[in-house]
Amino acid sequence: MSMILDNFIPAMAIVMSPTNMFIMIVGVIVGTLLGALPGFGAAQALALMFPFTFGMDPISGVLFFIAIYAAAEYGGSIPAILIRTPGTTAAAITVLDGYPMARQGLAGRALKISLYTGVFGSLFSSFAFLFGASGLAWVGLQFGPTEMFAVGIFGLAIIGSFFGNDPVKGFVATGIGLFLATIGSSGFSGTRFTFGQASLLDGMPLIVVIIGIMAMPEAFRLMMARKGDDPELDKTLNQSAPGNKVNWTDMRNLLPTMWRGTIVGTLIGAIPGPGATVASLVAYNEEKRWSKHPPEKFGTGLDEGVAAPETANNAIVAGSLIPSLALGIPGSGAIAILLGLLISRGIVPGPLLFTQGGPLVMSVFIGLIISAILMLFVGIAGIRAFVQVARIPRYVLAPFVMITLIIGTYSYQNYSAHVIIALVIGAGAYWLEKLRVPVIPIVLAFVMGPIVESNLNRAMVINGGDLTFIFTRPIAMGIIILAIVTAVFSFLRSRPTKAAEA
Repeated sequence: MSMILDNFIPAMAIVMSPTNMFIMIVGVIVGTLLGALPGFGAAQALALMFPFTFGMDPISGVLFFIAIYAAAEYGGSIPAILIRTPGTTAAAITVLDGYPMARQGLAGRALKISLYTGVFGSLFSSFAFLFGASGLAWVGLQFGPTEMFAVGIFGLAIIGSFFGNDPVKGFVATGIGLFLATIGSSGFSGTRFTFGQASLLDGMPLIVVIIGIMAMPEAFRLMMARKGDDPELDKTLNQSAPGNKVNWTDMRNLLPTMWRGTIVGTLIGAIPGPGATVASLVAYNEEKRWSKHPPEKFGTGLDEGVAAPETANNAIVAGSLIPSLALGIPGSGAIAILLGLLISRGIVPGPLLFTQGGPLVMSVFIGLIISAILMLFVGIAGIRAFVQVARIPRYVLAPFVMITLIIGTYSYQNYSAHVIIALVIGAGAYWLEKLRVPVIPIVLAFVMGPIVESNLNRAMVINGGDLTFIFTRPIAMGIIILAIVTAVFSFLRSRPTKAAEA
């Protein structure tokens, strides 16, 4: 606490300087815009902006990156809500209720809830970062490869169980996602499925898979739309409906959801590895468990369905900084780039940074809060412009969406094969949606697959290939039991629904 008090005023003076305030404003604007682009997550945004930090002093560069990181997590929700094209992987969960709200003429409401709850999560997780960094870093240290393998299994159980009323289709989609994750080379078992295609030797990039599965089917639907063919278009165009207003009563009703999302995001952020996608997934699942609404209402345009994942994926920004700065362990690609910036400037992350780092850690804390406040003002100013996208007729919007997706896919690594992969995957996803097989589990399982595989291999190496290692780790065993209970409960819950349909 003395460190906090001693460094607060010097850090405040640094952050509030005109130069750093301008840098953070630019960072929030750039992060929001890049996060909204398909193919540009927080990591890609930071990598693109890295050269601009060369002329900045270390703290200014860190503040610039923090502003971009926080804003990119919010920016990913904008296309997810408006055109069912998540800008980031975490925003794939926001699609579930955000896009249906937009189709009901409530795009403005969905964007406001995403913004307000995201700012809430960012602010309160920042306080957790300041006062609980050492304790949460200790929690992160308890999660070795065995525990991370268990977390991956739990994530797969959630993914397969809560999408739709039929868990069989959910687990089929999860299996498809795991299969796609096995394409290409493996760090442990050489090259696997490539189907004789050289373009698949390195596997399929996550961004390409997201665009193919989440965005391409919608682009195909837009391309086939004709004037008068869309019965929901009139609702989408009517963005002046009273329901677009979000007042204090609405936010008060969402307060329990926001607290749950903040806790989930901060805790998962403190564990190196899972990332914002897992945080959003767990927060959404927990909201279905605790919400006063029946589970089948989720996915139809509920406020809680937008608030839970958005709070969690914004709270993870501060949470992920805890193991990164306290232990030097990057929890995501974006954080790895941030650590690269620090190390390149002679700042070594680790436990001593909190005691010998002077005003740097405090500047990070204050910068997180200022970035969240700036994000609020930038978001409010931009919502009126963002919502106009939802008012464009689908048959007019179609070519622009398709061109954007193709450019975004190609520009990821300037590789034309990625465009073909995205189109093929998109056609398959479009067909699966016709069969009422949910496609979001495919994306999430594709994310979780490498986490499960790599940590299982590491755990087996550590334990000499003995598969019984899972029974010797209480935390991992508890998580595995929870995963089994989640899967079984999903099948039991679906039986009344199937009986009613029969």
